[in-house]
Amino acid sequence: MRGWSKASGGGCFWLLLLWLLPALTGCSGGYRLGAIGGKQMHGLRTIWIPTVRNKTIIPQLQSMVTNEIIDAFDNDGSLRTVGPGEADAELDVTLTDFTRVPIRPELLDPLTTAEYRFVLIGSATLLNRKLGRKTLNGVGVSGSSFYFTQINMPEAQRQVMPWVAQDFAKRVVTLVTEGW
Repeated sequence: MRGWSKASGGGCFWLLLLWLLPALTGCSGGYRLGAIGGKQMHGLRTIWIPTVRNKTIIPQLQSMVTNEIIDAFDNDGSLRTVGPGEADAELDVTLTDFTRVPIRPELLDPLTTAEYRFVLIGSATLLNRKLGRKTLNGVGVSGSSFYFTQINMPEAQRQVMPWVAQDFAKRVVTLVTEGW
């Protein structure tokens, strides 16, 4: 019975295959099979994203989240963001609430919180102009990030907001493009 041996080059073959495997599969990450979001999204190529409505008490959050949603759609590439006159769909997002969830206590003082999770809560409505109806209607969306307790808690919260807005935007894009 003959088998592969290092002398016959079999070991080199498997090493080469293991080395090439990530390169061969790495290009498939940005591609999709079929239409985005299922039948209800069929034919959509462009989307208009008006300024997000902000019903929270956090000032200027609407412009940050709007910009992050536009950037997330541009990075995703499944729908092109355009102005209101040329869009196949319109995405209305409303920020409704936020919460701070204590995650971990201080080591030396268990009654004091060391780390929080900041959660931004909202809803999304997608109007498919080609079908003339809403394909998503007030679907709940949330985005979050973690931050550590500092002496100045409002400043710590302000610093985490870009990451929260970015996570919220990614979840909105996933909701629209994958139909979950």
